[in-house]
Amino acid sequence: MPDEHLRPFETIEPAREGFAERDGVRLAWAVWGTSGPWLAFPQPYQIGHMRMGRAVVPYLSRHFRVITCDGRGNGRSDRPPGQAAYSFDEFYADFVAVLDAAGADRVALVSISAAALTILRFAAEHPERVSHLVVVGGMAEMRVDDEKIAQMIRADIEKMRTDWPGYVDTFMKTLFTEPHSTKGIEDGVRHAWATDAQTLEWCRNGWLGTDVTDCARRVRCPTLVIHGDKDRRVPYAKGRAVHELVPGAKLLTVGGGGHVPSARDPAFFARAVRDFVLGPLGERTWVRGMNRKKRALFVSSPIGLGHVQRDLAIARELRKKHGDVEIDWFTADPAARYLQQEGERLHPATQRLANESRHFESVAGEHDLNAFFATRTMDEVMTANFMTFADLVEAEHYDLVIGDEAWDVDYHYHENPELKRQPFVFLTDFVGCVPMNRDDEREAYLCADRNAEMIEHVGRYPYLRDRAIFVGNRDDVVEDPFGPGLPGIREWTDRNFCYCGYCLPFDPAALADTERLRDRHGYRPHEKIAIASVGGTAVGRGLLQRIAEAFPRMKAAVPELRLVLVTGPRLPADAFAEREGLEVRPYVHNLYEHLACCDLALVQGGLSTCMELVATKRPFLSFPLRNHFEQCVHVRRRLFNYGADNAVNYHETSPDELAERALEVMHRPVRYRPVETDGAARAAATIAQVLENRWWAR
Repeated sequence: MPDEHLRPFETIEPAREGFAERDGVRLAWAVWGTSGPWLAFPQPYQIGHMRMGRAVVPYLSRHFRVITCDGRGNGRSDRPPGQAAYSFDEFYADFVAVLDAAGADRVALVSISAAALTILRFAAEHPERVSHLVVVGGMAEMRVDDEKIAQMIRADIEKMRTDWPGYVDTFMKTLFTEPHSTKGIEDGVRHAWATDAQTLEWCRNGWLGTDVTDCARRVRCPTLVIHGDKDRRVPYAKGRAVHELVPGAKLLTVGGGGHVPSARDPAFFARAVRDFVLGPLGERTWVRGMNRKKRALFVSSPIGLGHVQRDLAIARELRKKHGDVEIDWFTADPAARYLQQEGERLHPATQRLANESRHFESVAGEHDLNAFFATRTMDEVMTANFMTFADLVEAEHYDLVIGDEAWDVDYHYHENPELKRQPFVFLTDFVGCVPMNRDDEREAYLCADRNAEMIEHVGRYPYLRDRAIFVGNRDDVVEDPFGPGLPGIREWTDRNFCYCGYCLPFDPAALADTERLRDRHGYRPHEKIAIASVGGTAVGRGLLQRIAEAFPRMKAAVPELRLVLVTGPRLPADAFAEREGLEVRPYVHNLYEHLACCDLALVQGGLSTCMELVATKRPFLSFPLRNHFEQCVHVRRRLFNYGADNAVNYHETSPDELAERALEVMHRPVRYRPVETDGAARAAATIAQVLENRWWAR
């Protein structure tokens, strides 16, 4: 790939932003990305604002300097009163002012819906400033020639005036006709509430009657029309009309698509825009098939270190079977940092990955993280990261992709099956979203809808996952249904996964000599060692603070007790008061070695750390994050199977109670069920069969 395609992912925040001002009206704009050609999205109809592009702008900003803006009446722009302020001419002049303020000279223009009127007029009036047009769900006129249409518009306005919430909900459902579009609808509703019925009525009245068909005929730049054939907002015929009006225009029909493919099908949309405006990539090298080395790309979830540690164990077992396979890693911090310390090769494209851990921190409360909604609101991060992945596997040859909870890759592969270029093995240690608040109808419905979409994906395209491996045993899968009318989670998993048993990143027998381990890591023979760890994010701050508050009582009862707080890289050491016997460490490499020789562990409810403690038979308490369905349901089910469900409710436990529980479990003999030690080898054997193209013969 050319160097310009490997520059770091800037962020999901704009590189520059500001306000243009026209006749006293301030208009918010932002530029995403710092290099490349200009690409601009004019303001759409006032029921939306610049965040409509959140799914595609981060990726496009790696190739372009992308301009987005809020139209007057929504977002961060002003809301001048009165019908006269919302004519189409005002909106058009606003957009020209935004381009000038951002410093764009020659620009590719992408319109969503009615913004087509703006870009067709601009391309006709300023041909020297326009390189390309992309018209999405658009039209060249908004005439009202038919009395029936006029009656519908009047009824629409009346609904807008009398039932704004109902109007917004109905409007957004009209935009997204595709199944499982709840996220797009909810985002659209949120954007709409940044304006009001009166402003929208002014806007509609100001745009009605606009006709730029003559402008469309004068366009001379390359033009792409994208339109869904199930668009219920702007009929498909309107898009075909634009295609026929603009000389030489190309038409890309979205079969089964609704009105906003940039939100509903972002991977397809972003690649279509990139390829149309930029054309083929620059200098490349093609290597003859038999000259290519055997290569695998391992996509590892960066949330915590548990995934990447087991993935490294699997990779090492795979190398035993295939010493000639080269493995590139594709992940972000903290997993990326761990792999580098272990001498593994990170692909340079990982520099462009958005950080998932930061997102989870931003939506967490005090020891509270609704994992379902946290993931649901991470769609722009997941889309951007998938696009980075898709660019990589398009540009470079891999014999195999392995994805450990690579939900972004798995989801977008099923939405864009043509993008799969090599065998794909999918791993996970849980299946199914489970609502934590079953009395909350919305959460229950959305969880079931997400599960149903996954089931439909796998049923329609079973070949996209060449093998699906459940990291665990059959009994570790919960028996709940996926939702009303949906199959049971375990019975569906039986049909669609194979089981490899749990994958430990170490051999417990190698850590059985606890005295040797303690000596190696600087723990004195007479000490009692307690270790508190909460993973690589700041979500565990509250738990560590409470453990630190409980420590004086624990030490009063056990004077030889030493407590090590492992805070992770995002919690400062000075956030904890100094106490005798208390030690704060930001990071401990291969923490499982320290846990294997401790007298007590106090940890979050994550699966990896808990199972490592079970395997080394260490006393521990776990504190699952409230509303975290994986920790509270899936992990606890598994720990129960191993006789190790030592969960404590953080929100119902005072520091004194925590100290009492901790001391009690520290002195209680453990009787855990043994953890299998061949899980990584079994997973590697299954992956090797895919690599050798032998799995289908079983």
